[in-house]
Amino acid sequence: MPARHDTADLILTGATVLTMDPTRPEAAAVAVTDGEITAVGTAADVGALRGRDTEVVDLGGAALLPGFVEAHGHPASMALTIAPPALDVRPFVAPDAASVLERVRAAVRGAPRAPLAAYGVDPLLQRGLPSLTRELLDELHPHGPLLVLSNSGHAAWANTATLRAAGIDRTTPDPPGSWYVRDASGEPTGEAHESVAVEHLMRTVMADRLDPGALHTALRWAFDQHARVGITTSSDMACPPDLVPALRAAAEAPDANLRVRAWLIGTPALAASACTAPFTDEPSAAMYGTVGAKLWADGTPWQASIATTFPYLDTEAARRTGADPCGGGHGAMNYTAGQLAQLVETFTEAHVPVATHVHGDVTCEAVLGAYARAARRDPDRMRALRPRMEHCGAVNGEQYLRAAGLGATVSLFMDHIRWWGDVLADDLYGPEVAARWMSARTAWDAGLRVSLHNDGVCTPTDPLSGVATSVTRRSSSGRVHGAHQALTVEEALRAVTVNAAWQLHLEDHVGMVRPGMRADFAVLDTDPRAVPPGRLRENVHVTGTYLSGRRTWSAG
Repeated sequence: MPARHDTADLILTGATVLTMDPTRPEAAAVAVTDGEITAVGTAADVGALRGRDTEVVDLGGAALLPGFVEAHGHPASMALTIAPPALDVRPFVAPDAASVLERVRAAVRGAPRAPLAAYGVDPLLQRGLPSLTRELLDELHPHGPLLVLSNSGHAAWANTATLRAAGIDRTTPDPPGSWYVRDASGEPTGEAHESVAVEHLMRTVMADRLDPGALHTALRWAFDQHARVGITTSSDMACPPDLVPALRAAAEAPDANLRVRAWLIGTPALAASACTAPFTDEPSAAMYGTVGAKLWADGTPWQASIATTFPYLDTEAARRTGADPCGGGHGAMNYTAGQLAQLVETFTEAHVPVATHVHGDVTCEAVLGAYARAARRDPDRMRALRPRMEHCGAVNGEQYLRAAGLGATVSLFMDHIRWWGDVLADDLYGPEVAARWMSARTAWDAGLRVSLHNDGVCTPTDPLSGVATSVTRRSSSGRVHGAHQALTVEEALRAVTVNAAWQLHLEDHVGMVRPGMRADFAVLDTDPRAVPPGRLRENVHVTGTYLSGRRTWSAG
């Protein structure tokens, strides 16, 4: 039993320890000193490190796992959009159109002239939601700016006061990879799509939330939401460069409860300055680091902004996304293949890892082409940078095999199936596409290191939910979409621990319970392997979280 200290600061015992370490998959106790795991083994062996001042915690038969790693999170976006007192109208808190409109009207009554931003509408889940025209938003908030953001974060709708405050008119050019919808005369309608355009509107309306004190408080709230579900390390997968100081300060605070690795919004301007941009070289175990650049090759099926070989169904719901089923309805990319390849090449030449948002199978061809072009210059460097593909809704098996050959890695948004599986099957693409959406088994069998994620604000942050969905492929209604694409429980747990840590370039420090690693733990009331797959969501819960040996959350 490896040990580097005569006595431990902390001993956790009375547990089934699922280490994720192939050299010792299971143990009964763990010792911690100075925030680091110093011993893993039997209760008797680890107990020999008990000293006069050692804290001993008997977990009473609970399961102890490595702290969960959120491979694709958005703590900064959570802080800006849903941290109290934000106006949260996501379908998980406002399930129908009436509750959305009432929440907005109540906020306007409380602050009739203040700028307001409502985050999270989803017409596919909140049935009956009216079209969010500028005229409707002017009616809802006649005396101040109002911005409504989609739950996906890929679209926003602004009233006249917001457009005026943002300086957007018929002469405003579309930002790279984004666009403002315009009427027949060229006037902006108030609708905006993709990250740069949406972020510009957000900053116009949410200026008060960027106050340093308010932002720090909101970030701490966002970090707390991660700790409550066993997450000890998270990426921030689209951090604006000017928010890095606030994110770093929150992560490096003495009582911080989340380790953060940021990927900055990968605009052409950032690519042009990549050699001098704020990419950092902190020690790998540091509480904060800026790792790479996030690109958006396409958008979301919920706004018809992904490029696919298969069309949308001819349904009212599909038309609400902006698709034209009668005209083909295959969607589009945010960049041309050449533009995307140039972005990827510029970042990789500067030794900056890239993570590319991709859903459509047509879009994936462009992403793989860009990665292959960058790899031709230096294949070893490309593999070392671990280029990522994010979400991957419609990516197919042949594409996964090519990705593996390039040294790429994938992170899957499994709770798409939980929340939108029925929508994909009945309203957008049909049951065959829904059955292979987020094809986790195919990706895993292609030899890729697969992680699972919750995508921050887009669904409730909860790794165990993604685990349950990946194992059952069950939607919230109970329907199963693509049982052949399910992972095993053991595979799914690796996908939210050791595989995710590898994607964040932290595999030597987090993701396993092994001597020398940081003492990051998630305590579960039940061993997930002992529960029927269909009962995971109901029967397995996080009861405690430890970061570097310090308890950051407890159900008790």
